[in-house]
Parts: sequence; structure tokens; C-alpha cells
Amino acid sequence: MPAASSTGKAAQGRRPLKLRLLLTLYSNGNIAGCALALLGPVLLFAGVIGPGWLFITAGLYAGGWLLGWAGGQAPQIERRIEDTLTIEETLARLDTLAAGVAPHLTADMNGHLRSVRTSVAEVLPRLLGERSHHDANLFTVRETVLRYLPETLANYVALPPAFRTTHVLTDGKTARQILADQLALLDGKMREIVANVAGADAQALLANGKFLEMKFQQPDFLAGMA
Repeated sequence: MPAASSTGKAAQGRRPLKLRLLLTLYSNGNIAGCALALLGPVLLFAGVIGPGWLFITAGLYAGGWLLGWAGGQAPQIERRIEDTLTIEETLARLDTLAAGVAPHLTADMNGHLRSVRTSVAEVLPRLLGERSHHDANLFTVRETVLRYLPETLANYVALPPAFRTTHVLTDGKTARQILADQLALLDGKMREIVANVAGADAQALLANGKFLEMKFQQPDFLAGMA
């Protein structure tokens, strides 16, 4: 966890100034600060305060910012699940991940995540342990579930809630819409993989593995933003 946290902070430090200012603008602290600061002019016009209203307004903003910042801290989401864990430990980590992000997702998104977990539980012995001619093809699937998915969810939760739902990113969708599409896609592909593993369809597994690699190897919603 400390290493993952350091990686996240380093990535934030590399973001352009414009993007960092934008994230600050959408932050819970700024929104709460602005809302509370509006009381300053209201109290002035009501005659409650006088010449020092600017200082009072600034103090109200600072108080609101602190309250918003303290109440809106993103939970620590594990960015990678080790592939050396047992099957039971891996499923437990997936359950912890799902529980941590659940309050930040819609009902449909949580439903897809639960479905992915069910599919993973069915193919996990092969994903993590068995030696077969499918190993090379299933490696990408394993990476998607144990690395790309946790990192994608961690990056999403780290965004300010207002930014996730209202700010349109470079592909014309909000972060919430992008994540909803990704979870629906992953859910569908994992269902296909369960069927293909059961039917020993190597070619289908290979195609699904390549597709997941293409779609999920970039888990940062803000990549490419100026």
C-alpha cells in the first residue's frame, strides 16, 4: 500500500498545472468553501456585519474548505492485488475492493463489479495456478483483474465527485460514463471467458485477452489531458 500511494502521488505531481487547478476547482473543499463564503455578503446586506466583511468571508471560505476537505477524503483503494495470494485471499481482496468503491458507484456499476467477481471466482484456479496451454492467453486476463481493475477504480475514486459526474474528458464522456462502460465491458468479457475456459476454446481466450489488454492497460482517466 505505501508503494501504491507513492505512485499515485507521483502521478499527481506530473499533472499539468491547468489540470491540477481544475481538480481543485471541483474539489469538495472548494465547493463547500464557496457555499459557506456566500454567507459573508448575505450577512453584510442584512446589516449583521460591517467593514470587516471581506475578512469574515475569507474565514468562512477557509472553514468551509476544511470541512469539505475533511469530509471528502477518498478512501485508500488497493491499486494491485498480488498474484501470489491464495484463491481465498484473492477473492477476499476483491471483496474489500468492491466494498471500498461501492459508495462511489451507481447501482448498475456495482452490479457489474459483483458479476465480475462471480466470474473471477469460477476461473480463478486457472488464472492463478494451473499449468496449461492457456497460461499465456490467460495472463492478460489475470493482469486485468488483479492490476488494471484495482488501479482504474482507485484512480476513479481519487477524482473529486463533482469532477467525475460533470466534467467532460477528452473522449466526450465524463469519468463516470467511462467507468460504467469499462465495467460493463469487463463484465461481458469475463462471462465469455468463463464459457471459453469451460469449453477449452483457446482461440477465443486469446482474442478476449488481447481485447482486454487493449481496453484496460491505461487505467488513468486523466491521461492525455492538458
